[in-house]
Amino acid sequence: TGPGNGIQLTSGRLLVPCDHRIRGLPRPDSLSHVIYSVDHGITWKLGGTLSKKTNECEAVETVTGTVYLNMRSKHGKNRRVYAWSKDGGESWSDVEFDDTLLSPQCQASIVRFTDQSRNGKNRVLFSNPASKSRTRMTVRISYDECKTWNEGRVLNEGPSAYSDLCIAPDMTICCVYECGNKGPYERLTFARFNLEWLSNGTDRLEKANR
Repeated sequence: TGPGNGIQLTSGRLLVPCDHRIRGLPRPDSLSHVIYSVDHGITWKLGGTLSKKTNECEAVETVTGTVYLNMRSKHGKNRRVYAWSKDGGESWSDVEFDDTLLSPQCQASIVRFTDQSRNGKNRVLFSNPASKSRTRMTVRISYDECKTWNEGRVLNEGPSAYSDLCIAPDMTICCVYECGNKGPYERLTFARFNLEWLSNGTDRLEKANR
C-alpha cells in the first residue's frame, strides 16, 4: 500500500490504493490495484487491477461517485496516467495519459479540497514534481473533477520528490514534501498556504452553504 493514503467513499466504503508485481516478471511490470472494505476495516477485498507499468497510485472520489485513480507511470513518457471506476474500485477503465501532468517516474499526491454543495465550487488538488526530473514541486487545482488541471503554483523550484497533501480544519492546504539544494532527499519541508495564494488571487473560499 502507499505511499499516500486511503480514502472513504460517500457510501462508507474504505478504499486503499496499492500496487504489486507478478513473480517472475521484470520490475517495470508493476501494476496498480486497490483493496476495499465495506465493514469499516474488519474484512478487506481485492478490487480492480490496472495495466502494467503503473504503481504508487492515489485515489479521489468525484462528486458523481466515480473514483479517479492517478498513477505513477513507467511508460517512459514523463506523464502521469489515470483511470476511472464507477463501482467503487471493483473495476477500472483503460489507463490514459494526462498530457498536462508532466512528471518524472515519481510519486504524487491528490486530495479533495471542496465541493460545490458546501464551498461553492468543486476543487481537487494535486502535487508532484512537475518536470521531467525530480524538481519543481508544484500544486495544481482541478475545477472539473480531475478532467483538467490549472498551471498551479510552485512550492520549490529545485530538487523535489515525494509529497503528501491534506486539508487542515481551518481549510488551509498542507503539503509535506521531500526536497533539497543538491538533491531531493536532503530534508522534509512542510508548507501551509491558502486558496488565494495557490490561485494567485483568482479564487477564494466562500462561506459554506447550510
